[in-house]
Order: sequence, then C-alpha cells, then structure tokens
Amino acid sequence: MSIVPEPSISRGEITLQPNYFSSSLYVDPLRKDISALIVAFSEHLGGSVRPFELFKKLWMEQGWSWLHLRVHDGRARQAFLRITERLFIERLTGSESPLTRVIALFSLYTFHATQPYSSAPPIYSLPNIAIPIDTYQDMLAIPAALSEARFQTLKPYAIHILSTMLDAKVFHVMPHSLLNAQNPSNLPREVVVVSQEASAVYEASSAHTASSQPSTAPPKKKGRPSRRDKVRKAKEALLSLERYVDRNHVALPEQPALLQIDADLVIPDAEAGYTAHTLFGQAPTGSLENYFTRKNDLLTTIQSDSPDGSQKAALQRANEAVLARLKQIDEMAAEKGLEVGGEGGEKTGLTRVERAVDEFRRETGAGASGGVLGLLEGAGLDSTIPPG
Repeated sequence: MSIVPEPSISRGEITLQPNYFSSSLYVDPLRKDISALIVAFSEHLGGSVRPFELFKKLWMEQGWSWLHLRVHDGRARQAFLRITERLFIERLTGSESPLTRVIALFSLYTFHATQPYSSAPPIYSLPNIAIPIDTYQDMLAIPAALSEARFQTLKPYAIHILSTMLDAKVFHVMPHSLLNAQNPSNLPREVVVVSQEASAVYEASSAHTASSQPSTAPPKKKGRPSRRDKVRKAKEALLSLERYVDRNHVALPEQPALLQIDADLVIPDAEAGYTAHTLFGQAPTGSLENYFTRKNDLLTTIQSDSPDGSQKAALQRANEAVLARLKQIDEMAAEKGLEVGGEGGEKTGLTRVERAVDEFRRETGAGASGGVLGLLEGAGLDSTIPPG
C-alpha cells in the first residue's frame, strides 16, 4: 500500500526522492556494503565467540545501526525500507553459499526489527517483508544447508531467528521471482552514468571562457525562450563557430592532399597561398592505408569464398541499400528546401554514388570491384557512364 505525500520537513530543506533508492546511486553501494559485511563476518568467525554477538559487533562497527536515520520523509522512507530489505533478501537464494545466506538472514532480521516504531514525531515503518515464494522456500531451507561441522554453531541462531519471524507473521509472500511481481522488477531501475570525458571538456571550456572574457551575461530568464532569444542564440553560435574556424585555420605551403579530389587538380594561386583547417594539414596516411588493407582483404575474401557469386550478390544488395538510403535522405532534404552533397558538383553527392553502384552492376570502371567501396579510387567519376 502506497502512502500519500506528506510535508514532514521544514520549508527549504532537501529531501531524497523515492527514485533515489531504486537507482544505482543507492543500490550498487549498498550491495558492496552487504558483501563487505559478509566478508568481515567470515574472517572473524571461529573460536569461542558467539556468532550472533560477532554479527552485532560488526553491525555496529560498520555503521549499520545508523541506517534508519538516513531518511524520515514518509514516501522516501517507504522506498528506502523496501529496497534495503529486498537487497538483503536477494542474498538468501540457494545459489549463495550457506554462510552468505545466514548473514543475509541475520541482517534482514536485525534491520526489520530495529525500525523505530515509536518516535516523536512518528515516522513510517514497514510492517511486512515482501519476499518471492521461491526465495521464501530457500530461506526456510537454510537450517538444512548448515549440515557441515563448521556451520554447526550457526544453525541454532538461524532456527531461532526463522521461528521468531514466522511467529510474528512478518513475511508477505509474493509470486515467483521469474514473474517480476515486485516493483521495480529489476534493481537498479535507474542507472546513473557520469561521463568523465564530457565533464573534463566542459570544465576546460568553462575555464578558458572565464579567463579570456569577463562574465557579462545577463541572468537566465524564466520560462520558454522567446523568438528574439532564439535568434540571438543562433547568431552567437554562428559567431562562436566563425571564431573557432579562425583560430584553427593555418597557412600551408601547398594545397592539402585531402582537399584534392584529382591528383592533377591544383588551384593556381601560389602567391596567395593556401589556408585550411589544421586537420587537413597532414593527411591521415596510417588510417588511409589501414582502410585500404581491410577493404582489399574483404574484396579478396568475397571473390575467393564464393565461386557461385552469392557473396557478390550480398555486396550488390549492400550497394543498393546505401543508394536507397541516400535517395531517401535527398528526398527528405528536398521537402525542406535543402540540398545534400551538392557543393562538390559531380565529384560528390547522389549522382556519383549512382554511377559507382552502376559501375559495380556492369563490372566496368573504378567501381567494378566494390561499387561504393571504390569511391576513394575514383568510382563514379566517369561522367560518360550514365547513372542507372
């Protein structure tokens, strides 16, 4: 049964939302803490010390006794209690070792029994423990799993705790765990991913902006941005892009190879020199050679492993799929009054891809062996071959 929202904290204080306890921010660290408790108990078990006394000592030393003070708001506390008990219950399954199952039983009993039932002001307490029926059966079988001599000291405590909890009727038995009857069905439900690279880039850019320009930006307005604000932001983005291009353009002694589609095509303007982005200043020779090597291996494998032509038919279908996708993109752009790939004339764009695919069909020209895979070798540049 869910409870209604309640303003149980004073105004201005921050309270944890219920979704926090089902997220990886809470679930993953708590699982590690449970594993640490199990490891510590297994390391100290032995000798004349009583098992449950040892457990209580470790429970107090590791700070588990303060866990109930983590949250007081009713809705958040309900999620906190359910998720925490569920993480203890998942260590009761038969796939865990007998010692792990006993520690999980001790923890579940202690956590549930130490809820502050009477306090001023009163806070929410969970009356029952929801447990799937298959895990419930595994829990009842814990005393039988402690048949080894090294576990004999644990057996009486496990029997006593089970009897106490069963007599108190604290268990609310749910359907089988494979039916995902619990909410959420899997933990953690929300996975928080922190991108370190993005954070570093953002911090570096923020530091550069703060050091180069004084902060004169007006305070952010509330509500949706107006049309004037959108136009202003678009102009600022364009100016920022122009500044970036100016900063990263360098003068080159000759025309960059990456900007030459034909080897004999050179812009006759030697006095003015050449300017280009720094990325074009040095051709990626290693990447280009690696691409050529892998592509040649692929084409050689296709020609050698398929004497019946089945592999070539697959390559033909791949060429047709690429061409169909480009046509679809061109149609979508035309509906919006845009043009895709028309800046380079016949050397770029959809027409050249059509020629390359047609060369592969006819087995003529630079695209005879691979179609669109031969664009770097000049496939589709022969204007005498009309596109199919």
